Amino acid sequence: MKQDKNKILKGLTLICIVVATFFLPIKTSISNIGLIGLVVTTLLSFALHGFQLKGKLIYFFLFSPMVFFIPLLWGVTYSPLKQEAFQEISKYIFLGLTPLFLFRKDIPPKLFRNFAAYGLLAGAFISALALIAINIYHYSQSDYPLHWLLNHTFTNFNFTKPLPDMHPIYMGMYMAMALSILLFSKIKIPRLLKFLGFLVFSLCIVFLASRIIYGVYALLILLYLIHNLSFKTFAVLITAAVILLAFSLSLLQKTYIYHKTVDGTFWELQENVGTFNTNNKQRVDSRFSRWKVALELIQDKPILGYGGGTENEVLIEQYTQYNMSNSLERGYNAHNQYIGYVLRFGIFSVLLLLLYFFKNGVSAFKHQNLLFLCFLTILFWCFMVENILDRNMGINFVALFGTLFYAEFLAKADKKETHEKVA
Repeated sequence: MKQDKNKILKGLTLICIVVATFFLPIKTSISNIGLIGLVVTTLLSFALHGFQLKGKLIYFFLFSPMVFFIPLLWGVTYSPLKQEAFQEISKYIFLGLTPLFLFRKDIPPKLFRNFAAYGLLAGAFISALALIAINIYHYSQSDYPLHWLLNHTFTNFNFTKPLPDMHPIYMGMYMAMALSILLFSKIKIPRLLKFLGFLVFSLCIVFLASRIIYGVYALLILLYLIHNLSFKTFAVLITAAVILLAFSLSLLQKTYIYHKTVDGTFWELQENVGTFNTNNKQRVDSRFSRWKVALELIQDKPILGYGGGTENEVLIEQYTQYNMSNSLERGYNAHNQYIGYVLRFGIFSVLLLLLYFFKNGVSAFKHQNLLFLCFLTILFWCFMVENILDRNMGINFVALFGTLFYAEFLAKADKKETHEKVA
């Protein structure tokens, strides 16, 4: 009877992992259900089997997704907006609860990894293929020339429109992670399907027109080429890519993607308030102008910050002072996860985040876990331009894959320790 219960619990857990990852690029609310199921089955597992502390407890707090949740606990103690601070904690709760999976005795990390990988691959492939098909259909109904496919009408938010509330950067993170799984994981996928997946994910990333995702994509491809090719072959490929880019530059310059990636990036990194970016219909404020405002606020309270739930409140006051009507109208946050954390929780919070990336990056190199390195790369750079953890789209992604990769790190560390004892 107990064995049957164990099988059912294990089966339910794996289903929850697949649901949580499969629906990440499709419907966040259903992904939430999968994540809730994962937490519930984990608590049931503790009731049936107890829990097992793996690794040092301090490492669990510093190098699992718990590190993103901990600052909220001290931020609530001095926040002037207690209700908003507690709402923030409830929103981030998966970052604190999902890592508890690491203490389970009944499911090995490899099983978690495989089900999470297949879940995300399937969800990303289906959603990307559907969006591309819809996009091409809409294009076929128009009289636009071919290069118009790379203009605003068919890219960015217009591309993700069939998936309500899906932001291009978050979709880009999922596609980049799915691409990383194809390139670096050891799960068995037929070569033809792998190649097709690579094309679909790459094309989807092109249509997303997200500058930071383009940069991440380039880094992932570069890592793959360096890891798998000889220097001579690598040099030939890079040279060919540069030549191809040079020949296609005149065509690309006519597209929205080019203007957003090149001109838009320069615009975003300058102090532009109430000016036109790539869209000439509305005056907007650059990211740099919002970062500058946030950094000015940080100078007043650098140690502990303003407290949980205060970021938008204090920024709105400053936007008013600087006549940043677009940022004020839209209630923009800092659009930088690191700055957002310092603003709310002080300098120690961002030091924790940087320690997380540094230590886990070193571990990924040490254990040659290139998939983990890809995850850290995606997260680190997306944090630079967006408050990724302010939406469940980002929270679920970090909670699931951050837990998964830390579980793998623990498994390898345990294996190494056992081997050293035997030797």
